[in-house]
Amino acid sequence: MDRDSLHRLGRLGKPWGHQGDLCVHLETVEPEEIQHAGSLFVDIEGQLVPFFFTKLRDKGRELLIKFDEIEDPQAASVLVGRDIYAPPGHLADGSDESWDPEEFIGCIVMDDEHGELGEVTGLEGTDDNPVLVVLHGEKEVLIPVTEDIILGLDPEQNIIQVRTPPGLVDFYRGQK
Repeated sequence: MDRDSLHRLGRLGKPWGHQGDLCVHLETVEPEEIQHAGSLFVDIEGQLVPFFFTKLRDKGRELLIKFDEIEDPQAASVLVGRDIYAPPGHLADGSDESWDPEEFIGCIVMDDEHGELGEVTGLEGTDDNPVLVVLHGEKEVLIPVTEDIILGLDPEQNIIQVRTPPGLVDFYRGQK
């Protein structure tokens, strides 16, 4: 994951309790702005390592996080003092300038090379790798939702501007 696409939240503090929970010292967001399950990235010696969590809670004046892989205070202590980052789309207020793919349904997709491709009728893939389902005539074209492909979104005109990889549209058209 590219560090520039992540949103820095703050630093991890000392372990809390006997289950491996860690205190989180938020510097740029409020606790209610963070989705309360998913994955966050921790900077470990310059490498961004994803950690899944299912519990994020207020405990008095502290915010506590429970990473799935961390089972005790000794394991948690390795992460103390490390920077923590949220991936695109993980903040509830949209301050990370990410897109919510669900908002694309019903939009018309315009490709730089092929012009109008059709209407977005659904989503496939995973939360980490969503794919737009675009009805192009009688065929479906699957377009990955990545920053390289999605160039812009005009909510007023309900248009998504894309640059599909070479050969993608031709593949679905049955050419080549």
